[in-house]
Formats: sequence, structure tokens, C-alpha cells
Amino acid sequence: MLEVSNVTLSYGGVRAIDDVSLTVAKGRIVGLIGTNGAGKTSLFNVISGFTRGDKGSIRFNGAAIENVRPSEIAQLGLVRTFQTPLGFPRMTVLENMLVFSRADAASRGRIFGRSKPDGAILEQAMATLDEFGLASRGNDLVQDLAAPELKMLEFARAMMGDIKLLMLDEPAAGVNPALLENLTSHIRSLRDRGVTFLVVDHNLKFISSVCEEIYAMADGRVIAHGDSADVIANPDVIRLYVGTGGADNSLSKEAEA
Repeated sequence: MLEVSNVTLSYGGVRAIDDVSLTVAKGRIVGLIGTNGAGKTSLFNVISGFTRGDKGSIRFNGAAIENVRPSEIAQLGLVRTFQTPLGFPRMTVLENMLVFSRADAASRGRIFGRSKPDGAILEQAMATLDEFGLASRGNDLVQDLAAPELKMLEFARAMMGDIKLLMLDEPAAGVNPALLENLTSHIRSLRDRGVTFLVVDHNLKFISSVCEEIYAMADGRVIAHGDSADVIANPDVIRLYVGTGGADNSLSKEAEA
């Protein structure tokens, strides 16, 4: 479904992404891990069209997208979230859902008070809010949501499009254990309904529990790839996270905890 080949990106002579290749097959939940500065978010930005890579190719369902605008990539069904949730803080939760719906520009114009939005879109928005535990917050302003609720809202908003592949950037950050379990359940449920995932996160327990395979990055390069358990146990990945102080099993134990 997603094929990233030999992508490179430099900032002022420093390579944020260095000849990275990865593949996400349809129906898979793939993780992307690495310490801060590894290049994970930069790679997300290039894949989703927010940053233009220096070289390399990106294909989504067979179509080249390395020179395609973010909005057009989203219309193809490749959608992403951000580390810091985006949205319209002075609009209601429901209005934010409708703005991010798959409606065309004319339909979205109705959301801003000129007339009622399409009934089917409104029904979809309400059902999605209910699925993500936000139905009671529909008429509340986004600026009044707690940080974990903002995370769930961004996830819910992404589902308003005709989505095929969802890229989640740090979905577990700042999320309490109960909500994290809920998030994990949503990802698995959506995968069973045909959504493919590429997930970046620092929470190794979360990543190893929800992802079937993992890519590990360091200094802009992929240093390991394979089944989740194999990557978590990879010596290079262990050194990346815990150093060389002899804690050879600590990373695997953390993921299993």
C-alpha cells in the first residue's frame, strides 16, 4: 500500500532522513520507533506532503505522491495526526468533526452557520464521537478539552475522511493507561474494518502490543526492521534506548511489562 524508497532530507547540511526505505502492506499495523531526533516525524512530514524530500520516491496504492500536496494526499486516503493536536479551539467538538469530514468545500461552508450540514455527515460525526467516547462533549468548545480528549478528538477527526492508511504521530503521549487501552482497542478494531496504520511512539509497551512489525530509526536511518518482538530484542535497538551498560534484556522486559 505504502512504499517509501531511498528518501533523503537535509536541513542546513544535516541529514534528518538518510536514504530511508520502508513498506506498509495493506491491513498491517506498522510501528516506527527511535529516540528524539531519529527522523521519525521528519519522515512522516515527507510522506504526508508537508515537507518535500531531497530525493527518493513515495508511492501510495501505486501512485507517486512525493510531489503531491498534503490535501490531495489526504483525499487519496492517506491521513495523519500530529504530536500536537490541530483544530479550531473556539469551535465546538462537533463542528471540528464536520470541518474535517470528507465533504467538499461547498458542503463544509454550511458548517460555518450558513445552513445545516448534510444529514449523513452529521450522523457519521455523531457516531464517530460516540465510538471515541466524546459524544457528551459534542457541543463543548475544543479549547475546553483536556489533553487526552484532544488526542482522541484528533483520532476521531481523522476517521471522517475516506481513510485507507492512518499515520499516528505519538498517539500515546500524555495518555493515561485506561485511555491508552481504549486507544489500542480502537486501532485494532479499525484495522479489522480495513484501515492500515503506521504508528510513531516512544511508548514501547504500546508499540509492541499493537504493532505487528516495527521499523527502528537512529540518526535518520533505519537500523532494524522485522516482527515487533525481534526488533525490541535487537542489540542495536537495545543500545539505542538503554546504552551499553549491560542491561541487555531491559528493553524487552519494558515492552512486556
